[in-house]
Amino acid sequence: MRHALWMRAARGLGSTLAVALCGALVGALSGLATLAVAAPLPDVDALVSFETRHVLASGITRVDTWQERLVRRDGQVWVERVLPAGGAAHRDDDDAHAGHVGHAHFNADTAARWLAREPDGEMTVRFVDRGHRAIVSIPRAEYGTVNFDGSYDAAASIVPAEVARRMKPGALQGDARWLADRRDGWSHRVLWSESRQLALRVESRSDDGAISRIVEVRPQTARGAAPWTQLDGYEHKRYDDYMD
Repeated sequence: MRHALWMRAARGLGSTLAVALCGALVGALSGLATLAVAAPLPDVDALVSFETRHVLASGITRVDTWQERLVRRDGQVWVERVLPAGGAAHRDDDDAHAGHVGHAHFNADTAARWLAREPDGEMTVRFVDRGHRAIVSIPRAEYGTVNFDGSYDAAASIVPAEVARRMKPGALQGDARWLADRRDGWSHRVLWSESRQLALRVESRSDDGAISRIVEVRPQTARGAAPWTQLDGYEHKRYDDYMD
């Protein structure tokens, strides 16, 4: 199994750093999680904050921060980057510098990820480009191209439940419990909520101190209908429609 907790990295340094971090926790525990179809997960609406620090060989410390909105309901997951006010005005500049696909400027970093788990355990992956009002179907062969690790459970719970349950239990904090793991040059702490089936905080650090990352999840009150029910008028496209 090759789940990658850190594939939702920021553009630029983040996309490179994701490669180093993707094996840090979930990949380090590869082979431990089962592939069985899990029971339905409880509904979640949350704001997820990321902070990555990287001490460069030049002595400069680079800090990347970003936020995503997470919605999990009825076997579906929606993950959408929180963009700054007025960000649309810089869309073309972002596309020019940040891994867009082809001439049509599909930006996988800023598009919302919409995942649906089917009754047979299969997964449908679509990216929603709000700027161009398009729903883009992503085939499995292109997951890596759009920086998606292929794990529904990692998207839905931040850390897959089967991975969390194999970490060393620690102190309780409210209705959640701290879990820990150290291996392959990395130390990890996860604040896991069993009732929510959700990691509320993840702290990871390389043993050499060069890279660290914090993920903080703040559950929120549900904001009305799920976002995937509000896509009337969006054009359905295939990923290869964006290829030159």
